[in-house]
Order: sequence, then structure tokens, then C-alpha cells
Amino acid sequence: MLKKLFKPSATLSIFTLLVIGAVIGAVAFWGGQWSLHATSTDDFCMTCHSNHSLRDEVLESPHGNNSMGIVVQCQDCHLPNESFAYLRKKIAVSPDLFRFIMTPDFNTQEWLDENRREQADLALSYLRSIDSSTCSDCHSRVYDDPPPETMSRMAVGMHTMNKRRAPEDRETCVDCHVGIVHPYPDA
Repeated sequence: MLKKLFKPSATLSIFTLLVIGAVIGAVAFWGGQWSLHATSTDDFCMTCHSNHSLRDEVLESPHGNNSMGIVVQCQDCHLPNESFAYLRKKIAVSPDLFRFIMTPDFNTQEWLDENRREQADLALSYLRSIDSSTCSDCHSRVYDDPPPETMSRMAVGMHTMNKRRAPEDRETCVDCHVGIVHPYPDA
């Protein structure tokens, strides 16, 4: 059997084999892309978090209730836009499906309330590890000169001071803006 896999085909030409391989590769690539994007929607996120207050928290925050009418989606903050980082994060969170199945009462508000601090710390740690790049994807103008007109003088001063620090000493967005969307529990 194994020998047949490596033996040249007597009935199919090299061209036919290449076409078959290209079609299989294209279908696999398309299927992979489709599944990555299908699992990066609010509808998909809410299949496991449907009984949590997370979506309501977004809608009540400045990221869901603002004068511009912009409503942030889960993936805007929780998944990086850079291709390799996006794929790495999708692979890293794939065991969450198993944890969802195996964790008793996961999809309850009580579980979220009991575990909010731990879950928030995991999210903050991740955002710090990517230097809050998902924040700066939308808020790219905070360091502009001149700053956006909508920024308060205090915000301009704080961001200017942070920008002047050495890169290794700079704060990242979530260091100052913790709890801006989902409430961060008190210690």
C-alpha cells in the first residue's frame, strides 16, 4: 500500500496529478480561510458566551455607545490584525472549545462573575504581550501632532509624555485604560 503512494502513476499524467493537487490545495486553503473567519465573528463568540454580560458590557461602553455610532466587535480587540499573529492566536485559543465543554456552568453569569478577575488578567496579559496593537489599529492617531481635536488636554499630555519615554519604559494602552469595555474587578 505504502509503495503505491510513491510509485509514479501508470494511468494519470503528471499534468493531471498537478491539477488534482492544485485543486485539493485550493479547497484546503479556502476551507481554512473560511473556518478562520467564520470563527472570528460575534455570532460565533456568543455561542459560548451567550449567557454572559460581555456583549452588553461592550454595548454600554464607549466602544459600543458613542457619538460616531461605531460598535466594536469581539475580534476587533481579542484578535490581532497581523496575519501571523492572528493565526498564532487562533491556534492558541483552539483548546478553549474543549474547556467550554469540560467546564461546568461555564456559560453562566455566575461563572463569569466568579472568574472575571482571572479571565481579565489573561486578556490584559495578552494585550500587553502584543503592545495593545489591537487598540492602536483603531486608535492610531493618539500620538499625532497635532493630536485629534476630540482628545482632552489631559489625554494629549499623558500620551505625549508616554511617547517621549524610552520604548522599553512606555505604558501600553491597557495599563491606563483597564476596564474600558469590560469591568475590571476590584482586588
